Amino acid sequence: MADGDVVKMKLTFWRGDKKPGDVIEVPADEVHRWKGFAEQVGEPVPSGESTTPTAAAGPLPRPADGAKVDEWRTYAVHLGMEQADADKATKTELQDYATKTTAGSKA
Repeated sequence: MADGDVVKMKLTFWRGDKKPGDVIEVPADEVHRWKGFAEQVGEPVPSGESTTPTAAAGPLPRPADGAKVDEWRTYAVHLGMEQADADKATKTELQDYATKTTAGSKA
């Protein structure tokens, strides 16, 4: 399967507002996460969009200390924190992670 392919899958369990039997499109590289929750229908087709991250225009600027926790969450994920961990972290934990992560790059 090529980068950017999508696979149609039929749900076998409820997922949000989708019910069993509904057909959804899943990025081909995430099909393994749906095993047991959905069945593949047909062959992968190109979506026209790449799932490979592209280089950003530049580094994401560090949020201000008073910025909202969502900005810090985005920044921490940009620095390499797992999204699930960032979602559970407090603003202080996110700031500490950013400080520890960027400290090594300034040395």
